[in-house]
Amino acid sequence: MKFIRLLGYASNFPPEFWDNLSKVPLTRRALRELDRRNRTRPVLAAAETFPTDLTQFARRRGPDLRHLRAVSHLSAASSNRRTKSTKATQVANTSRARRTSVYDDAFEQCMIDHGIYPHDYEHADGRPKPVPHNVDQVRSELKARRALLSLSRFPELAFDDFTSKNKQVSGGTLGVIPIMVGSSDILSNGGLSFTNIDSITGGTTVNAKPDLFDGARAEHINLKIRDPDEEGDIATLIIPTKHAGVPVLPNFFLEGDAYDAKATPAVAVRQALHDGAIGARAMHAYRIMAAAYHAGTGWLSLYAHHTTPSAAPGANPESHMTRLRNFALADSHEALVQGLTAFRNARDLAQRHRDRFIQAANARAPRLKNRTPAMSPIRDLLLAGIAQLEAPRNTRLESASTLSLITVCHGAGRW
Repeated sequence: MKFIRLLGYASNFPPEFWDNLSKVPLTRRALRELDRRNRTRPVLAAAETFPTDLTQFARRRGPDLRHLRAVSHLSAASSNRRTKSTKATQVANTSRARRTSVYDDAFEQCMIDHGIYPHDYEHADGRPKPVPHNVDQVRSELKARRALLSLSRFPELAFDDFTSKNKQVSGGTLGVIPIMVGSSDILSNGGLSFTNIDSITGGTTVNAKPDLFDGARAEHINLKIRDPDEEGDIATLIIPTKHAGVPVLPNFFLEGDAYDAKATPAVAVRQALHDGAIGARAMHAYRIMAAAYHAGTGWLSLYAHHTTPSAAPGANPESHMTRLRNFALADSHEALVQGLTAFRNARDLAQRHRDRFIQAANARAPRLKNRTPAMSPIRDLLLAGIAQLEAPRNTRLESASTLSLITVCHGAGRW
């Protein structure tokens, strides 16, 4: 769970974050950055006196305004302002700059600039939003009945317990998460910062820190894939932290916000967008699922993530977020049963596809020999492994193309 500090006291994004945005939204953080840049500009002494005669006054091009805040000398090219402000802050604030965020509009814009699109994004060129080919099938699978979640075996008292714990926080974790997860043998963890994962925004944003994430045991993945000595760049895609026993290759995430007036559902959704993009980059168009829960409203949203080739030549793949279902868990006993059924089915679904992915990858790994620097083992592995899994069911699987750090093209992204 993410605690949101008051905006007035939260640290800001580093200067390069703002410099790289395609457009800067009007947010409090943006205004604080503008104030900070204005304060770092050199203050020039005001001119002493000016003649009162209008002719003489105009002859000197008017008053010298350089001592006023945010007024640049006329000879300074506007194109250099960004460079100057960035250099000034790199010296003065290097030790203080931290990659922190409340996941506001500026963070979402940063995601979009890196080709990571939220579920409700509309492309400026009017192109339709890509959705997985089998999205209807997945939604149907989320409805599969579970014996322990029938209305008779999940009594009304359990609903009362859920609504009671909905406002509780224990050890930084939402009190309802154990109820949502239930009894499961899926390897999971949560509340750990993904410090070992390469940033998808060039290090300008905060590390992902899901409240819950599911993955595989490290020993289930062939050493040639996960050993940093063998292929260090792969370890930083599939191993989220260096803690022992933490799940690797995560492809299911849960983000929750506490029962707090300052928290909004949009915060958890943006966090889920970030998490899902990390998972999609590692597994490339394979099934990545994320959930966002807002205790204040009792609203659970389930999302899928998949990648597609970028329209720009040579650019990284694009990641797309698709909303699967919404559930008002705190609305009624029946609504809670429906939502928990979909949530647990989503975890099971993600695990089955994660296991198949690993099985195909491990089968290919021992044959990786005589590699050239241009052909990493994971690329070779994925091209064979995922093609073996997907080709019979997906006629739109395209030929291999360089996509980010792992390379497999999936047409419109069946997962």
